[in-house]
Amino acid sequence: MDKTKLIVILGAVGVLLIFLSSLGGNGKSKKESSQGTGAPSAPVSQEAYVSQTQKNLTDILQKVQGVGRVEVMVTLERSSESQYLYEEKKSVDAMAGQGGKSRESTERSYLLVEDQNGKKQAVVQSTLEPVIKGVLIVCDGGGDPTVEGRVLEAVTTLLDVPSNRVYIAKKGG
Repeated sequence: MDKTKLIVILGAVGVLLIFLSSLGGNGKSKKESSQGTGAPSAPVSQEAYVSQTQKNLTDILQKVQGVGRVEVMVTLERSSESQYLYEEKKSVDAMAGQGGKSRESTERSYLLVEDQNGKKQAVVQSTLEPVIKGVLIVCDGGGDPTVEGRVLEAVTTLLDVPSNRVYIAKKGG
């Protein structure tokens, strides 16, 4: 076995051991252990993410000077996405009898572990956060360039979205 394969195998075993050690009973509840890693215990639904983001933006923007009453709408380009740990095996079959052509095949198998109930689940390697498509802010201070500048700076900073994805309008009625 060459060194590269050995390193890859040892790395995969190391990741597996780290993951399995986090499943072990260390006296902490699931909630406590997930808080320690900063990872959510369950994926947040798209609706919950949008709702919480809108609420947080509304709460903070109402405190910005000149904004007044404010309503916020957030749309997503895509929701959160989990990427799973897998092993990929490639094989090449050389067919000398058919003009020297070869056939390549790839087999991907996901790493599965059993939870406490005996149910098999794929190991999550990483979770991609939702991507915000656009933000609409309707506020009393809309139309005032100074207030709009403050709101735009706050939204683009908090959500890490470009300014061309944020629209600020004056509240009517």
